[in-house]
Amino acid sequence: MKEMTRYRVTGTIALVSLAIILLPMLFDGDGLKPESVESLDSDGSELRQAVEAIDFSTVVPEHIVEVPELKVALDAREEIRETIDENGYLEDSATRIGDPVLSIEDTSTLAWAVQVGSFDQSENATALRDRLLSDGYSAWLSNIRKAGSNRTRVAVGPMLLRVDAVAIREELVDRYDGLEALIVGFSQ
Repeated sequence: MKEMTRYRVTGTIALVSLAIILLPMLFDGDGLKPESVESLDSDGSELRQAVEAIDFSTVVPEHIVEVPELKVALDAREEIRETIDENGYLEDSATRIGDPVLSIEDTSTLAWAVQVGSFDQSENATALRDRLLSDGYSAWLSNIRKAGSNRTRVAVGPMLLRVDAVAIREELVDRYDGLEALIVGFSQ
């Protein structure tokens, strides 16, 4: 009986989740519109508002909220909310929530990346990332808040071995004149 109840609760959660996602798309006539990074508020307030707007207690029936696994998930959501500032950046690393975190490497570093630039204007960062991607590198962007302003970093990686990061750094410095690349720690 206990196993059957668990299946029912899991099925109910899955169906409610699907309904939350699909019903608005079916009835608004527009579907989902792709949004570029440039269209987001520069201060990240949209992201913060979206995180705060999620309230499972109004979507999930009350008897399901009492499920221990769901309570743990709701508590984890509250813990995450406490670590984000009003602009959508993690308070400890100043990185926008959801972006990879680059840090000074230390003895606890498990993965590495090569940071190839940091830009005030995201268009410049996007252009460099696109150039690196077209040349076959695994490049990506990461947004941070530094000294009160938003910056966009461009990095290549991640790599599990530091020797691979060193080799990629040397290759990038040789290939692109004037590029000052740094080996940094990578975490998600």
